Amino acid sequence: MPEEIHIFRSPEIEARYDAAYEAVLKQWPVPYEELHLPTRFGDTHVIASGPKEAPPVLLLPPGGTYAPMWLRNVGPLSQSFRAYAVDIIGEMNKSVPTRPILSHREFMDWMKDLFDGLQIEKANLVGNSNGGFFVLETALYLPERVNKMVLISPAATFVQMWSWWLHLFIPAHILAPLIGSEQMVQNAYAWLWQGFPIEENFLQLRRISKVAGEGFRPSINRAVPRVFSDEELRSIQAPVLLLIGDHEVIYQPAHAIRRATCLVANLKAEMVPNANHSAQYTAPDIVNRKILDFLAN
Repeated sequence: MPEEIHIFRSPEIEARYDAAYEAVLKQWPVPYEELHLPTRFGDTHVIASGPKEAPPVLLLPPGGTYAPMWLRNVGPLSQSFRAYAVDIIGEMNKSVPTRPILSHREFMDWMKDLFDGLQIEKANLVGNSNGGFFVLETALYLPERVNKMVLISPAATFVQMWSWWLHLFIPAHILAPLIGSEQMVQNAYAWLWQGFPIEENFLQLRRISKVAGEGFRPSINRAVPRVFSDEELRSIQAPVLLLIGDHEVIYQPAHAIRRATCLVANLKAEMVPNANHSAQYTAPDIVNRKILDFLAN
């Protein structure tokens, strides 16, 4: 069997992470089961909720995060759908990689394995940040597997995210490991979060996963979000709901919405009031209603 790639810097850090993860799962608002699906890149951890016979919806979280980011959404979604909150393999979470994902094509291979492991031919997809980018990329390269999709502040995708590079990536991913400042990492992610309330268990998970005790631990998922070409965006056929919080900082929301609505034929775009980069967490009532209305019609 292929050997596990160790995401965590030490068993102690992994134990602390697992304890924080389990503390979040104790708040999961509906019954769930944890699945461990074999793929060609290792075992993928998925939290499944809702009736098994209901239509499937896959939930892809932001880069560097974890399936429990959907804590405030899974309750309403699981009333009408079989909701699968996915730990994207190669990130610091409960999936167990055995080989890195080195390209976008390999990421799509992993997505195929994920669909097959869940025994899903076609599904609705919802993604935030990097997860939103990968949702649209799945519709581009695996259109036969996508019914409808919801993009919540997708990373890059429609416009360059220069502010993210300047305020978050460079300070947290390049300077902090060299300088050794945990506070620099935390300040960078605080900029992204924009002062919105966050539960203590999520703060603990973020601190462990972003700092990992000895500086940032890079992901082994090398499929980095990019801006799609006009031709690629015009080829998207599946219905799309684009949601961007009015406190988004990685790019100007109006610019992303303008390009998206001009190029994607079957797309509806809306700003979410009083929400940051993760609108599904900071404005869950509004976002849940918009997702359910979109998927139902």
